[in-house]
Amino acid sequence: LIHTIQIASSTDSNIFKTPFNLNVTLTAIQNAHDSIVNVADEFWQANRTNLSAKFLRLSFHDSIGGMDGCVDLTNMDNFGLDIPINALKPIVTQYSTPETGLSRADIWALAGLTGVEISQVSKTPYKFPLQYIGRVDCDSDETAVCQNVQNDIVPCAYNSGPHRVSPSPDLDTVELLHFFYTTFGFSARQTVVIMGAHTIGFAKRENSGFDGSVGWTRDPHRFNNEYYRMIIGAGNCVGEYIDLAPNWFRETISNKDLENDKNISIPDRFVWTRRSDDTNFDSPSLIMTSSDMALVRNFTDSQDSNSKAVTCKFLNKPHCPYSSLTGHLAADYRNNNQMWIRDFRDTFNVMISRGYNTTVAEQDTNDECVNCLTQVDFSLTLSPMSVPTSMPTGASTLRPTPSPHPHSSTASPTTTTAATSSAHSVMLATSTFCLFTFSFLVAG
Repeated sequence: LIHTIQIASSTDSNIFKTPFNLNVTLTAIQNAHDSIVNVADEFWQANRTNLSAKFLRLSFHDSIGGMDGCVDLTNMDNFGLDIPINALKPIVTQYSTPETGLSRADIWALAGLTGVEISQVSKTPYKFPLQYIGRVDCDSDETAVCQNVQNDIVPCAYNSGPHRVSPSPDLDTVELLHFFYTTFGFSARQTVVIMGAHTIGFAKRENSGFDGSVGWTRDPHRFNNEYYRMIIGAGNCVGEYIDLAPNWFRETISNKDLENDKNISIPDRFVWTRRSDDTNFDSPSLIMTSSDMALVRNFTDSQDSNSKAVTCKFLNKPHCPYSSLTGHLAADYRNNNQMWIRDFRDTFNVMISRGYNTTVAEQDTNDECVNCLTQVDFSLTLSPMSVPTSMPTGASTLRPTPSPHPHSSTASPTTTTAATSSAHSVMLATSTFCLFTFSFLVAG
């Protein structure tokens, strides 16, 4: 994985109170990476389980609040994460040691990166190296206090870590932007980028209430921009983004029959579906949650506050309005797979380092450095002091400003700006057809 790494002049790091040899660490990272690849292949050969997608999900859930190698498995949002956690246990045991300087959280971060890397299908896939180490496991501090989803105090452990609030599957555009801005500091573009992670993986009804046995895309094992191709049309303007997109239909899944060993009821789920094979009426359905659709549709005024069902339709009347805050960004990635993978790598690196300090040079650290990470790979940056860009390709430098939202209990960002309006004017002017179609959609 790390072929062009530059070794720092010092072979010891003092981020941890127990110094470790950097050469030993780099070898351990490479060996752990190879072990992750092997275990993913073993699961696939044994029962066609896509561990790569599960590793990606694990690293995302652990990133909420800052990666600490712990998730609350009694929280319904984390159901199913026991599979990747258990698959990684032998690798954590072997390579998360004082000698290597790697924590369990570091291994989980590496697993997410590796899962994405090996899911690419390009002849020259992008490398996803682990740039930083030093994440602190929640159970490494004996004085730490952890609470579960019921706010009960529980032992801090890999499977009963502090409760973190995951994004709802029923967010509208503004609520979605608000979550990722307040949780990760993400721009609108970064939010659109990270949502593309749904291009791989599935949703099990017994875990989430969503019957997504074949996932979000037609090939849920390949990490590419198919996710965006499923929700926005090809073209250069709003009219084409809407008219040329595949159609989706609305459905509510009843989960009253579901039972689990945690005595937690899974609610009914509103979901968007379409056949995975348009030539076969009986083919299983692909899914999109409303939070996925929020990238391209604005259904704020058409969503029931209780059931979360959306009353407007994707293409047919009464159609949901186009989401002008994020739709053009989804179109960017629908039309450029390489740009999306590159921006995903940058954004994902920001996400798995969230809550830690990545700006302190090794020689400036000391044993008391709080939340400091050590950079061990420089192949993606120009200098050891560089950090993953927090503003990927083409991103606006404007940040959303919180404002009250009539359908949310929390403040949500508003991102309508003169710059955005100007950009949309350029897109609308690309063709008379697009301008006419968009005017019809707005009016109709």
